[in-house]
Amino acid sequence: MDLSTLVLSPRLWFFILLFAASGGILLTVVWFERKAAARVQMRVGPLHVSPQLGGYLQLLADAFKFLISEPIVPRGAHKILFVWGPPIFVTLAFGASLLLPLTPDLRLIKDPALLPYGLVFSLVILLLVSISVVIIGWSVNNKFAYIGAAREALLVAAYELPLILSFLAMALLYGTLNPLEIVNKQTALTGALLNPLAFLVFIIVAAMATARFPFEIADYEGDVATGPYSDYGGVFLVLSFAGGTYYATFSYSLLATILFLGGWALPGYAPGPWPHDIIGHLILAAWVLAKTTALMLFYAFLRAAMPVLRLDHTLVLGWRGLLALGVAAVAWSAALRVLGLAP
Repeated sequence: MDLSTLVLSPRLWFFILLFAASGGILLTVVWFERKAAARVQMRVGPLHVSPQLGGYLQLLADAFKFLISEPIVPRGAHKILFVWGPPIFVTLAFGASLLLPLTPDLRLIKDPALLPYGLVFSLVILLLVSISVVIIGWSVNNKFAYIGAAREALLVAAYELPLILSFLAMALLYGTLNPLEIVNKQTALTGALLNPLAFLVFIIVAAMATARFPFEIADYEGDVATGPYSDYGGVFLVLSFAGGTYYATFSYSLLATILFLGGWALPGYAPGPWPHDIIGHLILAAWVLAKTTALMLFYAFLRAAMPVLRLDHTLVLGWRGLLALGVAAVAWSAALRVLGLAP
């Protein structure tokens, strides 16, 4: 492979673009989350770092402070799991997004026949993210971490089946798991309009899986002192409580964009082949990332607008409400398929 082929490789562009864009999106979302919560609570929020930008760079200063802090492993903790838990957590959280395409050409999986497996494995990895949180809590010799890990395990059991049902409903509706075909079938109506029940279930479940308000139960500071992350500090805290949860939100939002919001589909616009029309593909990628950012901003706003639910109420919501809605979403997709109304 010569240098020009490597530089113009869509895989390389995909990885660099996704890595850079996700970092910028996370910076924006965290800043918006802090500012929105501050406005509701009549505070100023981030300001002193880059005051001309409204404190936009405050997160970078906070991250730098944690990165140069001494990492401490508590006595009695399971040292291997304590040290490797956060890196595994953030790797899984970000790795799920690597299996999803940004445009028909900007993708990591080159073989189109393997793209359906990428979509399925992305969902599987996202389910494993929550399991890694349980492992992180178990590795800490701390009662608050144990309680947080137990809560996370209960939440996983309550939301993973509705999540799978929502995913299954859309697969049944589209008749394929190929993300390229899924996006092509949303040029007229998006998946959220074709099956709003599945979209509602997915949005709620994603908030539960990523500890977004009102489901910040396993790591709520008010009663379990950040739960599984209570003994973490320094770089470990950046990778887990700060990095992993937001990267998981990014991956869930990107998956929702492809399944429900039309992905990169822009009516009346079709870029040329890669690499002759790089700008056209970057426009489509920006469109996908804009939808992903909008979803993440919605989740961030919930912190300012919603209280935290009780654990028992959340479990009832998962086992009764979301499970029933998930079954109804599958039935709705099946009915559209039988009646010939599916795209």
